[in-house]
Amino acid sequence: MLPTFRLAIVLLALLGVTAAAAQPDSTQRAPSWPARKPGETLKIAAMLQLWTTYTMGQEIYDADLKTYQPVENRFNAYFRRARLLVRGEPYEGLHYYLALHFDQAGHDLLSATQGPNNSAEPDVGVWDAFVQWRLPFAGDALHLTGGWFRPQFQREAITTGWAVASMEKSTSQNYVRQHLTGRGPGRAASLNLGGMVKGEQVSLLYNTGLFTPLLTGLGGNSVGIKYAPLLSGRVSLGLGDPEMERYAIAYTTQYFSKRKGISLDFNLAGQGQTDQFESALAYGPGLMLHYGPWNLDSEWMWMQRNGYRADNSLFSARAATGHVRLGYNIPAGRFILQPAGMIMLFEGAADAEGQADAHALKLSSGTERAVDFGFNWYLNRRDLALQLHYTIHQGNAGSSEDGSTVNAYFNQATIGAIRRGNWIGLGMNAVF
Repeated sequence: MLPTFRLAIVLLALLGVTAAAAQPDSTQRAPSWPARKPGETLKIAAMLQLWTTYTMGQEIYDADLKTYQPVENRFNAYFRRARLLVRGEPYEGLHYYLALHFDQAGHDLLSATQGPNNSAEPDVGVWDAFVQWRLPFAGDALHLTGGWFRPQFQREAITTGWAVASMEKSTSQNYVRQHLTGRGPGRAASLNLGGMVKGEQVSLLYNTGLFTPLLTGLGGNSVGIKYAPLLSGRVSLGLGDPEMERYAIAYTTQYFSKRKGISLDFNLAGQGQTDQFESALAYGPGLMLHYGPWNLDSEWMWMQRNGYRADNSLFSARAATGHVRLGYNIPAGRFILQPAGMIMLFEGAADAEGQADAHALKLSSGTERAVDFGFNWYLNRRDLALQLHYTIHQGNAGSSEDGSTVNAYFNQATIGAIRRGNWIGLGMNAVF
């Protein structure tokens, strides 16, 4: 008999003896089960971003003619983001959260806005799904979160699109999410430990998690035969008013002139050997400032992957990305009008050798620039708002030839090589 089978038989026998010994007698007390939270009910909400955009100057690469061809300017009405939320707290300190999505429903792939199209009949999928437990006897300082959600890294990547001053979130989040998880949505299965400690005009928010990203090994649903999890961490030091009343893994950048404070962030993530690379690293600082009507958030993230050449020599590919965004709240009767602007940058390798190394390690290269400016009209905080913005895109492919898809400016999902145009957009954000 094999040793494993023998061990299993011994364990089963021990379990049987233990169960028999544990049979209750007439004097044994009944277990004291935890009570449900009084008055707790299931909460359901819908979050919608309905956009109408007009694209100018978009080009698509013609592989036969080996040149870029302009596409006609176009109007596009679609759901940029659409979510159905289910959440609750059945027991004190134990939360659950489920978000379903049908984003990009109606998106024209030849418009200048980013993202793949949803199908003709919009698909619904799981966006976030997790359970969060506030550990006993620790107040707000210890929370364990498990499920499917974003690594707690880079404020832009973990802040909802309904809570930023630009019409579209900074594309820097897409580069970081691809680098960390191999997916644009940036979600992965995880266990995360985090919490918040608050003092007089000082607060500390922290997170550290172990994630299982799905990269490109074995058809895109594993890191491959060689395995290494992603370890991600983030700390944010708050001076002045805290950025949240109690710990959560959802964030905002708009406090409607109620907060006076600054948050200083530092992010760090690393992963060991997979089929795609020898190791990977990402790190960088962030800053969020609120003073009366002024709203400022910015960050800069460095990304690196290492690999071995055929001669066993180690090489690296590096890139960096970030943004700065500024808004000003102007009272307008019962509402708030906010002029806002954002600049986004991506910097990757531009020389032929550096771009070849980046391609081998599936890291973007070249450069991208985006400028967003416009107005937000808040009718009921973030629950109902109108936006009118203009976005300008620029990109440089470095030493790569026309038709390359080295970064997001030159690549549209399911289409391939493009030169992204500019667009003007009118949008409505609504939370019901």
